[in-house]
Amino acid sequence: MQNWLIIGATSGIASQVIRLLAHKKKRLILSGRDMAQIEKIAKDTEIRYNTEVKTKLFNALDFDSHSDFIHEIEESFGKIYGVIWAVGVLGQQDKLENDFKAAKLDHDINYTAAMSFLGEIANYMERRKTGHIVVLGSVAGDRGKASNYIYGAAKAALNTFLQGLRQRLAPAGVKVLTVKPGPVRTRMTDGLEKLPLLANPQDVAKDIVRAIERGSEVLYTPLIWRLIMILIRHVPEKIYKKISL
Repeated sequence: MQNWLIIGATSGIASQVIRLLAHKKKRLILSGRDMAQIEKIAKDTEIRYNTEVKTKLFNALDFDSHSDFIHEIEESFGKIYGVIWAVGVLGQQDKLENDFKAAKLDHDINYTAAMSFLGEIANYMERRKTGHIVVLGSVAGDRGKASNYIYGAAKAALNTFLQGLRQRLAPAGVKVLTVKPGPVRTRMTDGLEKLPLLANPQDVAKDIVRAIERGSEVLYTPLIWRLIMILIRHVPEKIYKKISL
């Protein structure tokens, strides 16, 4: 049975992916900071789907602990086959552009933590020549816009990192999937109901699991965002800077 490690298990999208993987009888290890909520999700999942679910505390910002965290999981629960990275925060642009410490924290959560942890787990998978890395990014990383360019810059860095990681791990047969959702109706977007094409997390989770099964490399979800971002990326800079986004 495959061990799937979900980091950031309390996120709106991750919690829906957990249900779908449990339905497919994957062995799950749920991790994050809010252990009370994670334990609640784990118990509900075990009862609902009659599958084994383990839990472990994880601090994304404690970079020095990442190597030991992976080692301890494999010692206790067995080899990790798949990882779903769902750690992220959507900061307010006006605050971030006036508070460097807040902006740095935004980048540490949205990018640096992923670089640290995924770089470590990639070493395990590369040696074993098997594995699957799935990372929740964002369409915001495809092109900077005035309303969220600090958040977008972190997601752009994450995207570039995953492109290189995918190329590196391809000879070992390890798959890397970059998920680029548009706005999704979760706690992260509470109070932002006017966002365009706000998607349901259940639908996004279904797209993610299908992409995993197909061995996809990049997923825009909902699919319309692939077309939208193609258009946005190709708008000339002289015109783009005059558009309100």
